[in-house]
Amino acid sequence: MADGDSKDLERDFSERYETLASFYNTDALEMSADEVASLTPILNSLKDDIARYREIGKIAEGGEKKISLVHDHRLDRRVAMAHAVRNGSPQDLEQFLREARLTANLAHPNIMPVYNMGLDENGEPFFSMELIPGDSLKSIVRKLREGDAQYRETYSIETLLNIFLKICDAIAFAHSRKVLHLDIKPDNIRVGGFGEVLVCDWGLACVVNSPDGDPNAESFELDADVLNDMTLSGTMKGTPGFMAPEQTQAYGAKTPQTDIYSLGALLYVLLTHKLPVEGESANEVIRNTREGKVVPPRRRRPDRRIPLGLVAVMMKALALKPEDRYESVVALGQDISRFLSGHPTRAEHAGWITKTSLLLRRHNRMAFLLIFFLLVLAFVVTGNLASVSREKAEAIAARKKAEENFELYRKELRTTQALGAGLGEAMLFTVRSRDFVNAPSMIHLLETGLAENIDTVKRQNLYEQKGILHFVLEEFNAANESFDAAGNTKRIGQLRELSQKYAKIKPVDKKRLPDNELANLFNEAKTANQMTMYYLYYHHMRRRPASASPEQHVALAGAVLDKLNYARRSQNQPLALTKTEEGYHLDLSRSSYTVFKINIIDVYRRNVLAALKLTSLDVSHTKLDNFYELRGIRLQELRMAGVKLENPKQLYKQIEPFRLKRLVLDVEDYPKEVIAEVRKNKIEVIDAKRLAAQAKKQAEAKEQSAAKKKNAAPATPARPAGSESPGSTVP
Repeated sequence: MADGDSKDLERDFSERYETLASFYNTDALEMSADEVASLTPILNSLKDDIARYREIGKIAEGGEKKISLVHDHRLDRRVAMAHAVRNGSPQDLEQFLREARLTANLAHPNIMPVYNMGLDENGEPFFSMELIPGDSLKSIVRKLREGDAQYRETYSIETLLNIFLKICDAIAFAHSRKVLHLDIKPDNIRVGGFGEVLVCDWGLACVVNSPDGDPNAESFELDADVLNDMTLSGTMKGTPGFMAPEQTQAYGAKTPQTDIYSLGALLYVLLTHKLPVEGESANEVIRNTREGKVVPPRRRRPDRRIPLGLVAVMMKALALKPEDRYESVVALGQDISRFLSGHPTRAEHAGWITKTSLLLRRHNRMAFLLIFFLLVLAFVVTGNLASVSREKAEAIAARKKAEENFELYRKELRTTQALGAGLGEAMLFTVRSRDFVNAPSMIHLLETGLAENIDTVKRQNLYEQKGILHFVLEEFNAANESFDAAGNTKRIGQLRELSQKYAKIKPVDKKRLPDNELANLFNEAKTANQMTMYYLYYHHMRRRPASASPEQHVALAGAVLDKLNYARRSQNQPLALTKTEEGYHLDLSRSSYTVFKINIIDVYRRNVLAALKLTSLDVSHTKLDNFYELRGIRLQELRMAGVKLENPKQLYKQIEPFRLKRLVLDVEDYPKEVIAEVRKNKIEVIDAKRLAAQAKKQAEAKEQSAAKKKNAAPATPARPAGSESPGSTVP
């Protein structure tokens, strides 16, 4: 390039640079005062003279407080504001402010937080609190007592017990700060729509400072002299039915066991929807409380079949003497956690029969294998002597298999015991249980255990358990984090690979995996634990919308049936689901399926085909010998040609739950009186062999007719071009 060209380029670049520099020069720009103020709206709002709170409307009013909905101008949010109802004297206002200060000093996720306290523009004391949408526990219990279907579905016994555990957490924390609530009842519990549980109304609470505390040492204890209401000393305080016997006496000693009694009464109401003591009036209820006349829950509600473990917990908490109740709220909560994890509660003093029954429920697969082994052994002993050698070989094979499974059971039991060592009894039961029904609660307990100072092996085991719980909830990203923290372990196995893959397919943990993707996951899970996959299906179906179509579910149904029956059919040959005028028809003829229900003992037992909304089902020429596994679906038509029932005389009893209109079967395989019984109950019986013969004859006739028409059709004669007139036809 010539020097002249280089100088021209340099000059051109300089001119353009100066032009751009002048364009981006901000020094010459000046902002007005309003523009500057618009950049700091939050700071400006703090300088405004307008009142901080603006009332929007009334929420509620009781005997002590009136609650209003207000807008906080400074924080730009809506809060609840309380004013005293009784404000006739400074003592009334002081009691109102005592509650605010005491509640503000109890910072806990399950205690209503207090944001501010002061005097309003009229000089009246107030305090502001969090605004929690939702129901009070009292309204929830009322809806359950009235039989509201939506509330019964939302608030199962497990959900209510988890709410109760959160209440116990709040009261246990208050007791650690030497504070007694003394008015625990459903009215004072708020339950939000996203799992929030808040204990409110600490107006009757009192502070019990330690008498041997060091007055010169720095302490976090609350000041009883300031926060306790001395004007109510010697008076009876509380709510009849929830008051402990010592609260019914003017100068009865108040201890943590007083709140434990109220918690027992609250648990009683949650499970029976009635008070633990009877009475036509408040005075009669108080008198029966003082005398300890608690009605046993099962006698109060014989229709509800309340578990004996929970009955024992309630009766212990409601003991007449404080020393006979739980030693702490923590111990009460641990007993509830034991029940939720499938273990006997300490209060029931369970015998070996109860312990064995619960053990079998927790390890149902191992128990089934042991029973199967014993049956095989009994069959060998009582068999025919002529086939001793063959039966002996089968017995040896069965024994070897049973011993391997029994050793696996013992190994898992030892691992379970090792996982829980040193983490406290609640954590011990959580890791042992293998019960993933209450997965969110168990994840919370495991996180509590991981916060403790534990050794590396135990921490690894807890992360492993936590990852599997996240996996069954389809929270694959959270599962990956826990699996990574756990490292390489045999128990995780293929779950890590599946979790990594499906975290990419479903990046957001809160969303639900589509049915077809879950079907792919089931098909890929070749070595994953069977029960883990069943819990994954259980939680998936709980979140599945009722409006989902059978076509969306058919792939998942096939994958689950393959898993239940150890088959590999649905990947290569999907389930034959067709839509007819009457509804949906499924053809399972000549399939190897004999198991159709996912069974989680005492929790979930559901027919996989139920979501397909079938009206017709064909199980012809299958190995089904009874229809127990098919129960749980309603059909109009059942085709069962070639099916040999174990007891043909019970045909109607087997098909009665389906509410059939038509039944297709081989009539000659059943006694005439059995067929007559079926027809007597307005079910149309069709002989499968006759139906097949008619179909074959119709097909042959159709073929012959088509052949005749083909042979009889005359050849069309050729016509000269243009000879046809418009509209003419060839004869």
